[in-house]
Amino acid sequence: MVRTEIVRRKLSHLDGYLRELEAHREVTLDAYLAPGGPRRAVERLIQLIVETAADINVHVVTELEGTPPGDYRGSFLAAARVGLLPAELAERLAPAAGLRNALVHDYADVDDARVHAAIPLVLDGFREYARSVQAWLERQG
Repeated sequence: MVRTEIVRRKLSHLDGYLRELEAHREVTLDAYLAPGGPRRAVERLIQLIVETAADINVHVVTELEGTPPGDYRGSFLAAARVGLLPAELAERLAPAAGLRNALVHDYADVDDARVHAAIPLVLDGFREYARSVQAWLERQG
């Protein structure tokens, strides 16, 4: 049985991270890259957003199917399989796991322009994710 209080708590954290990232939506690439600019904060927020969504996915999928997804990317696809997300949204968000992995594991090779360009995509995509999860929670009763 899915513990909806866990999902709601993580959704609240996700909302907070998205609000923090929103402050950087309009930042120019030059300002993003400037010394003392928001680059590291943005990277960390994107990491937290993807990880929090994946945590929700893993919790729901594991409770419903008995087996956790194999990785972050797969967690989005599995979330669609169990009805947590629409398939189109899951397919759109799954590649964010690759960005998260680049930020965490290949830090020296991170393409700063790619991360900067991802800001509005992350904001819009994961807000849609949060709405989908909220709708799923409401259907659970």
